[in-house]
Amino acid sequence: MEKYNEGIMKHMAIKKIDKPRHKKWFNRRCELARMEREKAWNRWRRNRRQNH
Repeated sequence: MEKYNEGIMKHMAIKKIDKPRHKKWFNRRCELARMEREKAWNRWRRNRRQNH
């Protein structure tokens, strides 16, 4: 069994999952969307006050 495990470790490709990078990307997209939403809301409020 030891030889089998050693052979697998040497010759089988191990897939690595880059979850932290994905989460950073996702969080950055959410942050940008939130900033755009706030900017649009503030623009709408500012224009609404000037007209009334």
